[in-house]
Amino acid sequence: MRKLAHIERIDALEPIEGADRIEKAEILGWNCVVKKGEFKVGDLCIYIEVDSILPDHPEFEFMRDRKFRVKTIKLRKQISQGLALPYSIINLFQKPPMKKYTIEDDVTDIIGIKKHDPQAAKEDHYKPLHPKKKMNPVISYMSQFHWFRKVRYNLGFEKIKNFPHFIAKTDEERLQNIPHILNQWKDEFVYFTEKCDGSSATYAYYKDPDLNFIGRWLNKHNFYVCSRNILLLRENKTEWWEIARKFDIKEKLKSIGENIGIQGEIIGPGIQGNKYKLKELDFYVYNVVNLNTRKKYNIEEKLLFCEQHSLKHVPLLFSKETPLSLYKTVDSLINLSKGKSTLAKIKREGIVVRCINDDHKSFKCINPEFLLKFGE
Repeated sequence: MRKLAHIERIDALEPIEGADRIEKAEILGWNCVVKKGEFKVGDLCIYIEVDSILPDHPEFEFMRDRKFRVKTIKLRKQISQGLALPYSIINLFQKPPMKKYTIEDDVTDIIGIKKHDPQAAKEDHYKPLHPKKKMNPVISYMSQFHWFRKVRYNLGFEKIKNFPHFIAKTDEERLQNIPHILNQWKDEFVYFTEKCDGSSATYAYYKDPDLNFIGRWLNKHNFYVCSRNILLLRENKTEWWEIARKFDIKEKLKSIGENIGIQGEIIGPGIQGNKYKLKELDFYVYNVVNLNTRKKYNIEEKLLFCEQHSLKHVPLLFSKETPLSLYKTVDSLINLSKGKSTLAKIKREGIVVRCINDDHKSFKCINPEFLLKFGE
């Protein structure tokens, strides 16, 4: 679950040219415009990320004209991403006794923030009619471990439309939230791909030899079609199944002879406003996963896989192999994210950076000019 509001520290403050009432604050790797004099360097703040929908509360009245949605904006030529609010306002959303929070603590639910997520809204149509109960915190914590998810799945505790246990959901972290990895991974060689603005999809061919009777009853098939968050059990006319049919994905995965999964981005009509102006749906692969070993294919293996099975890989950018040490700051990679898409005459959404020797190690940089252009 993405943390939309969390406790962070003001790392730096800088003046904005021509502005008397505002200044730029640096929080993690984010640049955020704040009221001048409201913070000092080192102060704790509540940082609220873009894509957040704030509750209708007197504290957020200033956001009413924006329908309480936090977007990327530009003020006095300074791009601002997110909101930085004084730590003290957390008490407006708590009941006594007041809890004290510290760096990195998640306060999304405390404040009542929701995520602006059109794809999730589309997925809601395919979810069970009964509302999902809030997961027990112990189960929520244990669910990060594959073996635990598998046990729950095999015992029949998982809802039939939940995401399969044998493959992880796709959700790259933004570099601004983890700026420390530039130093942590400085000895790594990386490659860059274009981030496509579409709907993420997961396809898998999987036979589980350990299923019990209930598990076998729940899994009468071996081909799985998933949106970003849910398993689409029955064939239908959604973009996820349309792509499966168009590219004959079931047969291609079945022909490999082992448990295999692919993940990618669907773009085209009806997807995110079809910014690429395509006449029909298309699909670009970014992950290929051996589901027996949980290992992702490296870039050379992925390119070969896509070539052999007539699938498209997300566009490669710049060079196949670059030392990450060339990019010492978040801003240097954000600048690299800017530019034109290779798929159409528009600004590209951003880039995804992956380590050559370990495709599990990756992050994304979103082009702020793209967000401004499309009001995101």
